[in-house]
Amino acid sequence: MIPARRYAREIESRWATLLERPVVLGERDWSVICDWHARAIPLSLIGEAFDHFAETLRKRRGKPRNLNALVPYVEDAWRTVRGGRFESEETPSKPVDPEEGAVAAWQRCASALGQDDPLGLWVGGLLDRVASGEPLERVEQALAEGLLAHLDADIRAELQRAVEAELEAFRGRMTRETWAATRERGLISAARRRFRLPVLSGPRPSPRSDETF
Repeated sequence: MIPARRYAREIESRWATLLERPVVLGERDWSVICDWHARAIPLSLIGEAFDHFAETLRKRRGKPRNLNALVPYVEDAWRTVRGGRFESEETPSKPVDPEEGAVAAWQRCASALGQDDPLGLWVGGLLDRVASGEPLERVEQALAEGLLAHLDADIRAELQRAVEAELEAFRGRMTRETWAATRERGLISAARRRFRLPVLSGPRPSPRSDETF
């Protein structure tokens, strides 16, 4: 696998070329890059997504603000690659609804933790909101805003040490505000991976690779 520093610099270079100016990566950019690298998404695939995105930009006015604009293009390509890989191993008898799969994962998390666990009880409450018909985007926002507060203190400390170690190589290139925001985003992502809480709608994070930032 490509070393993390080179991975980030390659993406940063492509981003600067696309925008036709030097760039300073912000917390959203770092979060996107960290997620792609953790999921082992190949640079070649990201490069193809850049090319497709560039074609789209030629038909529009203005420039994107951050790498989030590229995420749908990378996710579409990544789903195609992974879909082909899975179909070669086993063809499902019927299509699987991604949202149903994500909700089922949350249910497994809540059941495994149990009602006596604060996190399990809280996730169960979020699932009740999903069942009542509340928009998934609002439930997602609630999870992002409250997940860290419901973590066991020891688990949170463990995850924070791991996230800070991942980002340390780039800390010198971040402002204090960017570092703090990127660390919090990384901590939320790490907690979701730890408890297998995928995104309810839209692109979903995959398990991390062994190599980190």
